This record gives sequence, C-alpha cells and structure tokens, in this order.
Amino acid sequence: MKSMTAYMVFGDKMGKSDPYVFNKYINIINTTITNKKWKNIGFFGFSSNNKFTELFESESKDFYDLSLNNWDINSFPYNIKKKYDLIVCTRVAYFCKQPDIMMGEFKNILNKGGHILIDWGLGDHWRFKNYKVGWVKNNEHEYAYNENNFLWSTVWHDEFLNNEQFKKYFELIKKFGYNNIKPKEIIQKEVTSILSLNDLMEDFEIKCDIMTLWEDLPQIYFIILARKK
Repeated sequence: MKSMTAYMVFGDKMGKSDPYVFNKYINIINTTITNKKWKNIGFFGFSSNNKFTELFESESKDFYDLSLNNWDINSFPYNIKKKYDLIVCTRVAYFCKQPDIMMGEFKNILNKGGHILIDWGLGDHWRFKNYKVGWVKNNEHEYAYNENNFLWSTVWHDEFLNNEQFKKYFELIKKFGYNNIKPKEIIQKEVTSILSLNDLMEDFEIKCDIMTLWEDLPQIYFIILARKK
C-alpha cells in the first residue's frame, strides 16, 4: 500500500469527511499490517477502482456492490466462492440488518491470517429538527426500526465509553437534546442491531479506532481492522 496522506490522495470532489476517514484507514493499516501486498482483495460496497482502492497493491481485485448486481449486504448467504487475503468494506456496514451474519460470511471468504477493514458510522443528521440517529428521508426523520430506513446496525464494546473521541462525540450532541440519556442507551434505543466486539473476538484479532468529526454536525466512526485467527 502506497504511503500517502489523505489530502494528496483524495481531491476536492470527495465528500466532506472522506479525506479524514480514508486517512484514518490508511494509518490503521500502515501501523498494523507489515506486509501490505496482498494476493487477492475483495472490495465490498465498491463498484469500481478509485483513488482509494488504487492504494492497495494486489495481484487481483474484485468489486462487489448492489449496483453491479453481484452483492446485496442483506442477502444471505453471499455465495462467493473466492477466498481473500484482505476484505475492505467501508461506509456501508450500517446498511446491514444482521451484522453478525455479515461478519460470518466475510469470515468464510477470508483466508486464515487475512484481514478485514470495516467501519460503522453515526451522525450527519443533526442539521434537521427533532434529531434521531436514523437517516433522514425527504426531510423527515426515520428511526432505524422503519423497514425502508437504511441505518440498521452499529458495533459496540463497553471500552468505547472510555475513548476520548467517543466522549467528545457525546458532548457535542448534548445540544440536540441528549443531556440526560447515557451514550450506550442512545445507541441501544435508536439503532436496531448492535454487533458486539466481544463476539467478533472469538474469530478475529481486533484493532479498533474511533474518530469524531465536526462540532456543528457531529459524526462518529468506529473503524475496525480484524485479523482472522
């Protein structure tokens, strides 16, 4: 993987948070994985090669996305026969209604010792009145429990409560009416399915990083790099 900073890699046409989030991905990989040349990489939620995927050196890259008609995050089993040394699934995991099954599917197509880079995000809905964690559609809030909503899952570990970025995030959202509700209770109430990192640790060695962005419209990202045991 080429060593480059986010602002060099990702241009002005990217989303507001993308340079920061992608730079965090790169940093986690560079500080965790020694051999960054993989034989096979599967990019899930990517329809084609881009400036981010080009950073990864590999003999073979496969792209899976709903737009390609070859992958639906909520259609199990995935029926993918190929095995990968690295799976990259970023900015899409929160669409999954059953993240435990999703991670089991990824485990099945990951070689022993292989890694998966995956993240869950919350936020980007603060600019609307009567905030809810769930997405906003047609300027109206939707809880994650609505069938046509997209924010279905997140990941959790009690150690998040001690993370400075996590604490910062929940300080920032107090202005949206969350003064008297504990952070864990907010997530449990408003996100349908919560994947426990403790459960993942049975099959993976886990490195987790948390990043909070924006004081006015706070976002938080739980970024996981997991190595299959």
